[in-house]
Amino acid sequence: MKADISELPMSTCDKPMPLGHCLAQWARNYGDRIALINETGQCLSYAQLHDRVEHIASGLHAAGLRAGDHAMVHMPNTFGFFYSFFALLRVGVIPVMAMPNQREQDIDALMALAQPTAYFIPDDVGEHDYLTLAQRMQARHESLRLVVMDGDVEHETRNVQILTALKGSACPWPEQDGRDTAVLLLSGGTTGMPKLIPRTHGDYFYNFTASARLCGFDREMVFLAVLPAAHNFTLASPGVLGTFQCGGTVVTSVSASCDEAMPLIEKYKVTHVALVPPLAKLWVEGREWEDSDLSSLKLIQVGGARLEAGLARQLVDVIGCKLQQVFGMAEGLLCYTRLDDPLNTIIQTQGRPLSPKDEVRIVDEDDHDVPEGQAGQLLTRGPYTIRGYFRAPVQNASSFTEDGFYRSGDLVRRDANGNLIVEGRIKEQINRCGEKISTAEIEEAISLLHGVHVAAAVGVPDELLGERICVFIKPEGSQTIDPLHIKTALREGGLSDYKVPDQIETIFEWPLTAAKKVDKRRLVAVALQRASVSPDAKSSSYLHESMTTNAPPFELAVKVAEVIRHETINYVLYERHGEWTLGLECAMRITVDSDGTVCRSDGNSWRSTSVSESIEQALADIPFDNWRAYGRAEFEFAYLTYGLENPHSAGPLLTIVIPKSEIRIRLGTVQLRTLDSAEMPQLVAIVEAAEKNGLPRVDSPIALDVRSTGSVQYRDIVASAVQDMRQGRYQKVILSRAVEIPSGVDMVASYYAGRKSNTPVRSFLLKDGEFQAYGFSPEIVVTVDAEGNVATQPLAGTRALTGAPEKDQQLRKELESDVKEIAEHAVSVKLAVQEMLQACQAESVVVDEFMTVQERGSVQHLASHVKGVLTPGASAWTAFEKLFPAVTASGIPKREALESINRHEGRARGLYSGCVLIAESDGSLDAALVLRSAYRDAGRASLQAGAGLVPHSTPEREWEETCEKLTSVGPYLISSKEH
Repeated sequence: MKADISELPMSTCDKPMPLGHCLAQWARNYGDRIALINETGQCLSYAQLHDRVEHIASGLHAAGLRAGDHAMVHMPNTFGFFYSFFALLRVGVIPVMAMPNQREQDIDALMALAQPTAYFIPDDVGEHDYLTLAQRMQARHESLRLVVMDGDVEHETRNVQILTALKGSACPWPEQDGRDTAVLLLSGGTTGMPKLIPRTHGDYFYNFTASARLCGFDREMVFLAVLPAAHNFTLASPGVLGTFQCGGTVVTSVSASCDEAMPLIEKYKVTHVALVPPLAKLWVEGREWEDSDLSSLKLIQVGGARLEAGLARQLVDVIGCKLQQVFGMAEGLLCYTRLDDPLNTIIQTQGRPLSPKDEVRIVDEDDHDVPEGQAGQLLTRGPYTIRGYFRAPVQNASSFTEDGFYRSGDLVRRDANGNLIVEGRIKEQINRCGEKISTAEIEEAISLLHGVHVAAAVGVPDELLGERICVFIKPEGSQTIDPLHIKTALREGGLSDYKVPDQIETIFEWPLTAAKKVDKRRLVAVALQRASVSPDAKSSSYLHESMTTNAPPFELAVKVAEVIRHETINYVLYERHGEWTLGLECAMRITVDSDGTVCRSDGNSWRSTSVSESIEQALADIPFDNWRAYGRAEFEFAYLTYGLENPHSAGPLLTIVIPKSEIRIRLGTVQLRTLDSAEMPQLVAIVEAAEKNGLPRVDSPIALDVRSTGSVQYRDIVASAVQDMRQGRYQKVILSRAVEIPSGVDMVASYYAGRKSNTPVRSFLLKDGEFQAYGFSPEIVVTVDAEGNVATQPLAGTRALTGAPEKDQQLRKELESDVKEIAEHAVSVKLAVQEMLQACQAESVVVDEFMTVQERGSVQHLASHVKGVLTPGASAWTAFEKLFPAVTASGIPKREALESINRHEGRARGLYSGCVLIAESDGSLDAALVLRSAYRDAGRASLQAGAGLVPHSTPEREWEETCEKLTSVGPYLISSKEH
């Protein structure tokens, strides 16, 4: 419904108005001028934008949204974002501005805090299923009544409406004044808890109008929005709203990459753009190959983080237009360098406050003002700075002083002209002998030196100095870092002696926090550990070398394994996510014995109340940087964690190996890593030899009848276990049977032949002395990433996969409707959730995929996916201990199922139904269930498979299921050339 713009009260450019009235005012003032252009060239005038927003606002009002409600906007820089944002303001609904790159955990937490009535999402983009996410949010959050999708296709899903299809009668104007909350912005803080910033109509109107005047915006300008428009910098500093206030044009882009954004500058004669420092650096580098005409650019604004002076100068020189530094926060205060400032001021400072009424204090740790020119914490209050976060009383108590100043957390100093220079964050300073030293200053000085790619400085506890300065340096290419040379160069460059690092370390891969920033707390731990190592046990770093290859990764990995098996090298090959990675030989070994003792090959041992805690301690001070460990856990490890007698295996029950060398193979590249520089030529020779060699011959298959033996015995133990379950002793158990392989097996050739015919989630091939194994894992036991996100994938319910489409479809329908299989799967998922809750934050545990069908080689399974986030203080090994063994391998409850397995099978399972794993120094873990596998030890070779039993099971069906699973491996066994 188109509103009569003439009925609205007129406003001058300077007079504040409710933000919902702004678009109507702009449509009156600028009418047919172009307001928006997207990357496809579609244009909207101010009048057209206003007309469409009025239609949508009327539809939102008809759908029940009312002034004062909250609505989350989770959209990229498309027309749909602006339709949604302005329509919500028009109705009087408060937009909650989520970032496009935020995923379920963040959105869930923001939903819990803001309790929105509506959720605005884009049509699905790439791998991101926004509609499914929205449906999960509706299931969890009672307040969420409406989902609005920016798409062209009608969705039949209840409570989902299409943005541009919304209709209704004329929307009434809400009653608002300048003190009412207009928008909730997302805080950029680092506490880990979501914080929302309530900006009022009055303060936000001033935010973008005053900024636009200061920055020289006018109606002839064209602003390119490459950063998310939901961010305060892009939206209103002065950004999109400042451009509209002046009648200019906004060009939207969902990509900020040089090859997509720079052609838009040329095509639409863009005059203004806002960047963050990392993007500015990429744009500078991109001009080496991207040759779009950027001559229309008049101003590049850089903000969001501290801009180093060197990069600032490069930006001016390479792009060739004016630079303006912007320093501020979504909480309020904005500082700008002025357009007529001397170049040195623009390069070296972050500007001065926007408003003459902005109050800025620079204080010490006791909140006393520091002498002029010295660095301290920035406190601020002013006409557009908030007085408190939304629904955050605890955070407000620490973030605001009693007299209303906001504690920004920034470490700044002020020059004689009132410009602020950002030195870093409060926690990013080192107290050395009473001197407060900015880590940013040291990092910048070292980054300018030859051979240094990037540096990070930390304060390390020191008995003499209080804190000593430690710098970690990532070298440029193959450069070698000489600490003495670094110190000399810093002194010659004019750095004060007390700021010269006391400890300098080389690093090749950074430990990262959940926010993908360098984890300085972990760097402190590494610095302490390295300093404590004796000279003859010096900490080592992996040397790196890369090779290019045209060989398919799987085939090259197999050929490498073929080469190294003739060298009597122990190795583990592990496949995940398109990478085949080999760990070669052992630099350090960690084992878990049957009594729970964790031993390390350097003579240290640990025995704690929890095995996971002992493993963590053993891995805590590994004297190698950025290690990747390869491990395996026998099924009998479960008896230890559940406190049961283990009559079959004396151990070790779990083995973790830090390799001496690695070969990591991905499409087009091979990365070599080794602790011994003398080994690097050998690694190169191995890969080169593998590239020249042919693949293993697979023309000598072993004839193996998986139905020939064990039928009666297996059916008998199935019948016994079913009777147990019908008597209520447990709900589910997996009983297995082994099949001996009658002749010698070529493990590498068999792995190659079998992998070509299987579709595993992971695969592996390993050799440890006389023990060898390979397999095609149908599921993960647990994965934990560096940010603490945990996942497990219970499979339960099985039918054959024959390769005949009609037959397989029939079996799939049978599987999806079989009451026994569905019941078996449901109890497995329930247990997985219960176990995840023992390691994860309760509110984070969700079943995000339920009872889909996964095809794995000769079998199709019912599969679900459960995920969560580790509780504070828990590690990947906590989750491993709680989830091992996989429910697919044991039963429910696990303790009773383990006793049943022990009683009925009467032998050690070993690696079968245990796991193979990779663990990394960043705290991540990837453990794959060992099922579709072959084993060879001391001349004996075998296969093993089991079936999940529930009270409805029959011996005949479960026998058949083991046969189906054995055919994932059995037909692809290749005879060894030695036999």
